Amino acid sequence: MRSWTTLLASAAFLFATAALAVPEVGDAPPSYLGKDRQGKKVRLKDLHGKVVIVTFWASWCPPCRKELPVLETLQQHAGRDRVRVIAINIEQPRAYRPMERRLKDYTMTLINDYNGRTKKRFGVSGIPHLVMIKKDGTVAAIKRGYTEKMVPAMIDEVNALMRSEYAAVAEAP
Repeated sequence: MRSWTTLLASAAFLFATAALAVPEVGDAPPSYLGKDRQGKKVRLKDLHGKVVIVTFWASWCPPCRKELPVLETLQQHAGRDRVRVIAINIEQPRAYRPMERRLKDYTMTLINDYNGRTKKRFGVSGIPHLVMIKKDGTVAAIKRGYTEKMVPAMIDEVNALMRSEYAAVAEAP
């Protein structure tokens, strides 16, 4: 009987550990990202069929501030039906709110992760930190600690991801 209890405890531990694992390329990331400016829950599962860019940022991060307008332009040009940008701020609300007001005309989804829950689930230890998610909901790429000079190459990657996604759909029987 004791071994059965030990086996169940081990299985529960492994299940809990797997549920808390940081997503890597090929994995399905945690679905719940937080609440947007209107208080609506943002879930990746609701965005299946689109390429999703999740970026973690802060107002004090120069590469982050340069990246946001580029990602906004990408989403506007590609269209929200093809690409969704989710920008997750990791600051306390008092630091985030002025930036939120400055970005009021942006169509990307802005989320404030002041408690760090989403940041922790994605394994963010520094910023900028960007996760590219394919239409099937799996992680295509993770970019950590990049500079603003690297952003154009990352945009090329997103464009290639969109092209390959649409090519795969076009080739499907």
